[in-house]
Amino acid sequence: MSEKLTLLPHEYPDTSNMILEDDTPLDSFINEKQQRLLTTVFYSGAEIPINAPFIVAANVGLFSYVGDSGIVPDVFLSLNIPGGEQWWKRNVRSYLFWEFGKSPDVVIEIVSPTPGNELGSKLTKYAQLRIPYYVLYDPLQKLSKTFVQVFQLHGSSYIPKNDAWFADVNLGLILWNGVFENLNGTWLRWCDELGNVIKTGDEIAAEKNLEISQKDTQISQKDAEISQKDAEISQKDTQISQKDAEISQKDTQISQKDVQIKQALLLAIEMGLKLKFGDEYVGILSDISQIEDLKLLEAIASQIPQISSMDELRKLFSE
Repeated sequence: MSEKLTLLPHEYPDTSNMILEDDTPLDSFINEKQQRLLTTVFYSGAEIPINAPFIVAANVGLFSYVGDSGIVPDVFLSLNIPGGEQWWKRNVRSYLFWEFGKSPDVVIEIVSPTPGNELGSKLTKYAQLRIPYYVLYDPLQKLSKTFVQVFQLHGSSYIPKNDAWFADVNLGLILWNGVFENLNGTWLRWCDELGNVIKTGDEIAAEKNLEISQKDTQISQKDAEISQKDAEISQKDTQISQKDAEISQKDTQISQKDVQIKQALLLAIEMGLKLKFGDEYVGILSDISQIEDLKLLEAIASQIPQISSMDELRKLFSE
């Protein structure tokens, strides 16, 4: 963590003659995207593991004293920096150490096709500014075979660091292969202690939208399955209804046949009684017509020739 600088109000220097902005253009679209990926992640709703106010910026000059010509890192991160409610004011439009009270904690230089003395004067300058960590990203390997070199301040100079984890900042850097803003490539990205990339707000939103889309697809599939099952159930219900209708039709047919058989048996019984007993049969015929058991009616019809009286006949269906 960089050291705090403390100045009293009357000690603040006059910066009116200092050149704080010169509008020097960027050198390539790739570098511009890389710088933006390293900065916008902090301001896009990402889950940053930092519990302190900070500033992350690209191509903003650092000035340690009046008369300093300044140095402009591609990206820098400074912790424990209050808000910046009035960025339009001249004294905070660039990073003046005495205004912000400290040097940045991490500076990053991205080596372009034309190197800018990143391992020479810039290395020396950042050490003089007492910036704890200096990161050199060399995507085209212009300076060495190593893509990322990290230096840590030790005394008044830098020594190489074997990893890109900055414990004081609770952040690290990692090379990541993937797509950023429709461009597939290798990018330098911030990460947590476990090496997990800090996702941008757009990436988080895209993942959530994908999850929602997948859930919607699953729900649609389940709805389709339910609809299919409902259709199958409906088809089975239709088949059952058809079978019930067939059974009902058969029952109706059986019932109609039973009525016809009963009528025929009653007619046979009536004729048999009339021949055997004359008009005396009328009273008992009314009772016999109430019988629904066809077998009993058949038995009565078959027994009429053998019976000798109405009482004997009545015993056939009253027992």
